[in-house]
Amino acid sequence: MKLTRSPGVTYFWMALAITIVAALFARWEWFNRHGHQRLWWLLLIAFLVADYLFLITPIRDSKSIRRLSAIGKIWAALAWICCVVYLAVIAREIKPVLSNQGMIIKLGSLGLLLLVILVFSVYRLSHEWIRESLRSVVARAGGGFLVRFAADPAGDSEIVDSLQAIPGAQHLQAANEWSVPADPVAAAALLQFARKHDFDFVPNKTNLKEELIRGQ
Repeated sequence: MKLTRSPGVTYFWMALAITIVAALFARWEWFNRHGHQRLWWLLLIAFLVADYLFLITPIRDSKSIRRLSAIGKIWAALAWICCVVYLAVIAREIKPVLSNQGMIIKLGSLGLLLLVILVFSVYRLSHEWIRESLRSVVARAGGGFLVRFAADPAGDSEIVDSLQAIPGAQHLQAANEWSVPADPVAAAALLQFARKHDFDFVPNKTNLKEELIRGQ
């Protein structure tokens, strides 16, 4: 079973991440004053690595799994690297070169460039989420509809009861797969069922196992 995270865990991590970053920057002067700058950077990099690993872990709820595409993971890595380099640039001691205006301009330009790359990477990252439906309805090649859903002990009984109430619905040999005829009465009941239990209508059979919706 692949490792996933729930929306609740995601929100908890976001709050924890904000607290950790705020604490690190609040203690920067203390680390700097006691000569522990290297430790501060190690803590920051360790946090960013953990945050990156958490980000690429798929999010699962009762209806779908959301994960980053391969390109999205690259954009995420680029964004996190830019964070480290950007902080290294703006945190650099420039006291010895305060009179060197050219050096100050170069550092400022480099910092601005890294900030632009960081913002663009985050923008691209937000458009690389892939949604895989765990509850789907697809048209069968021989007519009728095929209803599939991932096993969920907490909600399977309610879904099964609703499927059994659809006229002509039959349980197939495959686990959690049901066949529904294409007659008007069954189709109307299936539509109400899909709305009630948040099932997705997958356009065609090639997308039966995985529905990809980018940027949502």
